Amino acid sequence: MKCEICHNHDAQTAVNVEADGELKELYVCNECARRERVGRQNKSQRTRKAKSGESSGGEQTPAETENEPINPILEAFVNAVSGLASDIERACRESASQAQDVRKLGPAKGRKARDAFHVRGRLHLEGLNLIGEMEAVHRAMRALGMKLEGIDADGIRDTGHAYLIAYTGSEDRARRVEAELLEQERNARVRLFEEMPRVFADSLCRALAILKNCRLLTPGELFDLLSPLRLAAYEEMLDGINVKEIDTLMDKMDLSSAEDNVSIPERDNIDAERADQVNKRFVEVVLNESAEGRFL
Repeated sequence: MKCEICHNHDAQTAVNVEADGELKELYVCNECARRERVGRQNKSQRTRKAKSGESSGGEQTPAETENEPINPILEAFVNAVSGLASDIERACRESASQAQDVRKLGPAKGRKARDAFHVRGRLHLEGLNLIGEMEAVHRAMRALGMKLEGIDADGIRDTGHAYLIAYTGSEDRARRVEAELLEQERNARVRLFEEMPRVFADSLCRALAILKNCRLLTPGELFDLLSPLRLAAYEEMLDGINVKEIDTLMDKMDLSSAEDNVSIPERDNIDAERADQVNKRFVEVVLNESAEGRFL
């Protein structure tokens, strides 16, 4: 029997080949079987539609992606900011003509620069970070022609997960996006505390262990470690420190990486002194009975 694909060589094995939307078993030679296998592997790795003239080993077509699961955070974020499809198109035009007119969204009028979801006048998105959805949020912001700008300090990217919204165009549109981000952060914290308590406990207990035992500590590291403690303090899970003190520590911190300009020995001395002070302050900070009942 000849190969049912090339019709030149003897059939040596059977393969399943898709034809007219159906799988058919064909008896083929080893070379045609290899080509079919490579074709299937290439198809499974596609991420873009193949351009005209490209081989079928290109990237994934819309038809192949339409049934894939959508990230729930990304879907809720985009869906909730309804009517933004035209805004996105307009933003593209605006960004072309207003390339230099990038603004930063500060606290809304009448809103404190510091509350459960704001620190240093920035959105505090630690919940979204801990449940692993920040990358999806960044992608959604880019799709909307905006950007979340974090704080990079002492080698730590987006320390404390505190962000400003950078945008062009109308402030009203940016406020709508901000409101939806805050809603997603609320949902993330509920999920974190109720569905993923061990994830939060791990982050919290690691931070406490470092604060109690570190020997060198930069401002950027300290700001990042205080971020999960801030969530715990708002949930009244800690003994020995409260929200007000954590916020004061985070507000007063110099996150300009200014210590990079001093010599390494001098910087180590500064970091060592800071670590000693933090060790002393946090030695008595512990999970209270309520937190232990939820985490242990």
